[in-house]
Formats: sequence, structure tokens, C-alpha cells
Amino acid sequence: MIKTMKFRIAVVILMLLAVLVSGCDFLKETQGVPRKAELVVQKQELISDQEGNKAVLVTIKNVSQITIELAQVKVSFYDSHDNFIDSSTDSVMNLKPDDTWNFSLQCFGSCEDIKRFDLEVTTGTSSGGL
Repeated sequence: MIKTMKFRIAVVILMLLAVLVSGCDFLKETQGVPRKAELVVQKQELISDQEGNKAVLVTIKNVSQITIELAQVKVSFYDSHDNFIDSSTDSVMNLKPDDTWNFSLQCFGSCEDIKRFDLEVTTGTSSGGL
């Protein structure tokens, strides 16, 4: 009777372990560490066209091992006195590992006096996870 009870307990424990481990396939792939979306900026350049319009050309690359659902680039433009002039934002969806993407972010304010710009690159989900 005691052997039967121990056997049943052992079977129940093994079944519970099997259920718990079966839903954790992602742990095998990442060794328990969640995969992280990582972008690098490969290029950032302030340009002017013949009409005097200014823009920042940005190239980003997905250096992670996952597809990034939403990659967003924001540039903020400042004058020689460090006053904010304008900002521009653009995004790309479903950027696969090792893929690059080019952005052209234009200034639409009083852009003739741009002396510097700040760049912000973020990742998230298209459902508002930024």
C-alpha cells in the first residue's frame, strides 16, 4: 500500500514537471534570457538640398537575432543657441535580423539656423508598446 502511494505520488510529480517544462521551449533557445531587440545607427548626416531644405539621413541596422516589430527614429533640431527648432519621426515595421533601413527626416520649422541635432532610436510593438 505504501509502495503504491509512493508510486502514484512519483507519477503525479513527473506529470507536473512534464507539463511545466513543455511550455518553456523558449528557455532552450535563449538559455533563460529573453531575446532583446537591438539596433545600431550606422549613419547619421545632416544634409541640405539646393532649395535650402534640411534633413537628417539615418541608417539603422537590426543587430539582434529577432525581428523587430517596430523601429522608430526621432530627430530633434536645435539652433546655435541650443533652442529647439523642430522634430521629425519615422518608423519601419518588421525589421528582420541583419536588415538595414534608411530614413530621411526633414526639418519643417525655421531650419536655416540648425547647428546640431539629437537622434533617438527606439524599438517596440506596433500596438503602442513604445
